[in-house]
Amino acid sequence: MKIIFIDPPFKRFTGLVNPYYPIGLTYLSAICKKNGHDAVVYEVDAVEKRKTMDMDFAHEHQKLELYKKAVNEKNNPIWGEIIATVNSQNPDAIGITSMTTKIASCLKTIEILKEQFPDIPLIIGGPHATFLPDQFFKADFIDYVMRGESERTILQFLSFIKGDLKINKVNNLTYRDKSGKIIHNKTEKLIENLDEIPFPDRDSLLYRENYSSEDFGIIMATRGCPFNCTYCAHMFGRRVRKRSVENVVEEIQLIRRKYGSMQFSFKDDTFTVDKKWVNQLCEKLIDVNLDINWDCTTRVDTIDEKLIKMMKKAGCNDVRIGVETGCQKILDETKKGITFEQIRNTTKMLNKNQMMWTGYFMYGLPTETIEDIRSTYRFMDELNPNYAGLGLYNPFPKTELFDRGVELGLLEDDVDLDYFFKTNPKDYYFKDPNKRVLDIEPEQFQEIEGEIQDAFSNHNTKFSNLARRAIGRKSNYIKHPEILVRDVVKGLKMVVASE
Repeated sequence: MKIIFIDPPFKRFTGLVNPYYPIGLTYLSAICKKNGHDAVVYEVDAVEKRKTMDMDFAHEHQKLELYKKAVNEKNNPIWGEIIATVNSQNPDAIGITSMTTKIASCLKTIEILKEQFPDIPLIIGGPHATFLPDQFFKADFIDYVMRGESERTILQFLSFIKGDLKINKVNNLTYRDKSGKIIHNKTEKLIENLDEIPFPDRDSLLYRENYSSEDFGIIMATRGCPFNCTYCAHMFGRRVRKRSVENVVEEIQLIRRKYGSMQFSFKDDTFTVDKKWVNQLCEKLIDVNLDINWDCTTRVDTIDEKLIKMMKKAGCNDVRIGVETGCQKILDETKKGITFEQIRNTTKMLNKNQMMWTGYFMYGLPTETIEDIRSTYRFMDELNPNYAGLGLYNPFPKTELFDRGVELGLLEDDVDLDYFFKTNPKDYYFKDPNKRVLDIEPEQFQEIEGEIQDAFSNHNTKFSNLARRAIGRKSNYIKHPEILVRDVVKGLKMVVASE
């Protein structure tokens, strides 16, 4: 059987860069092919050259208004493009991933596909489907929803549509029976040995020519996160499962050889949660001498100077950490479990060892004040990261902070599907998008939002910070001049946007 997995359009509507390939869908493609099926992955955002897009995420809230407009345009050419692409692939089944922030695009994609291909079974997976499967069935054009980890259950689903398995034997499946009742099948056990999953099938991506060697360097070495941040939901649960060091290095060697990738990026929730495992990985990378660079995302309380030195020796050239806020009250409310002293000490260690690092920050949390938001900028300025990422708080269902927002009267815990088409994704679930926080009036919030966005943009476009980031990637530029060109274009666009 043949299945096409689709990642619906999103960043393409806004002009913002999408620096990742849909790794989850390529895992599913790989497992399908391993078991005798045919599969392709269609990331709609990848149709346009990524180098034409910008990285001004500090102003993402405003840019997403373009997305809201486009997703409501019935004659937008992208919808016709999706239909033509699916028709050319002639699949037996369609799979679509669902992220909360682009749920409107997901629903629109499903609707147009069911209109054009009513007899092709269509299944929805991903984070939103996992946490809110029932919500999709408010629409009458939904066939099936797949919850959670799907490498095993997608094979069960294909067996079902082929006629070899009864529907009630497809684990993780949610569907509507003939009486209209929503049925949730048994939950599949998590895969304990991640080494048994084949490597993501990057060759199954359509428009491969629009991906760079660096895009193909995205890797996930673990699944799960043990921490209790109130703003975060975990599709893979709290228990961390790790691939073996040998398995991870084997994938890196394959991608290095096949695509010429020199820059790799570990997208694990907390890469250094197991320092012993990371140390073993670094030793192995040094031993095989691949001459690569890599970055990772982690926490300030799971890394120390000894590990920083080892990671740098093994090729790490960017450590990305969540700082979140400069206000103690807000830090406590996130239950991140870190202190400002830990943040300062870790960032000093990174600077001391000349390790490039990125700091991620948020604003717009329910109980923030204007002074709290300004303290976040001041703290960022004190820490002086090579790059400072800024995001407007997004409330996600099934998180503690979301429930707190409902209690405070700021959020709706249930909305109609039409709501997603009328609302900026950054404003999802707010009763009044203009009232995001308790103690700041809408006009004041708009003013402080512009102030902090401009401050972060100015920080990131300082010549000194652009130079620091370039130095950290110099070996990639030497071996892949096209990456230098792409980064220069992005840097120039950031500078222009900040003026």
